[in-house]
Amino acid sequence: MGRVVYLDTGNSFSPQRIAHFMEQISDLHFKQAKDKILQKAMSSIVCHSVFDIFAMFDVLFQLECDLRSQINNGDYLLRLLIVDSISSLITPVLGGIGSQGRALMISAGYLLKKIAHEHNMAVLVTNHTVGGEGGFCKPALGESWKNIPHVRLLISRKHGSSICSVSILKHPAMASGKATEFVISEF
Repeated sequence: MGRVVYLDTGNSFSPQRIAHFMEQISDLHFKQAKDKILQKAMSSIVCHSVFDIFAMFDVLFQLECDLRSQINNGDYLLRLLIVDSISSLITPVLGGIGSQGRALMISAGYLLKKIAHEHNMAVLVTNHTVGGEGGFCKPALGESWKNIPHVRLLISRKHGSSICSVSILKHPAMASGKATEFVISEF
């Protein structure tokens, strides 16, 4: 199993994009061994395509079993689980009759937290944004999802620019509202 598991909900995982990010490293050693380092990085990423919430649950339950066997073997390989994007999986079931969609969303959130806690790993979950009051962006899953993550960040790009910003919406040790800007170059 790789060190990173990427759950791809939109068929958007791109090895070329990973390569582009790695090429931005200006380290001379990296430039000399670029192909070998890139191959090692790509071999440490396991990508699963999941197109509905139930497929995600299947992958997560299998991942839990695999992680338990790692513990029994003394191997702790997985360090990062990425779900890109949770809202793509949850939004289709939220509009149903009753509260099944909300229950599935809460179950997914708590399963991700459980995996993170029990296996000492980071879990990164992306969410879409929607227009809020005054034209400001807000997280798509709204109030029901708001209390599930430990840390919530809002990442946005200035229209027509490569300048992005990241703002803290929720953090256990940092003040909400802090923000900084950064640049993501195109390739």
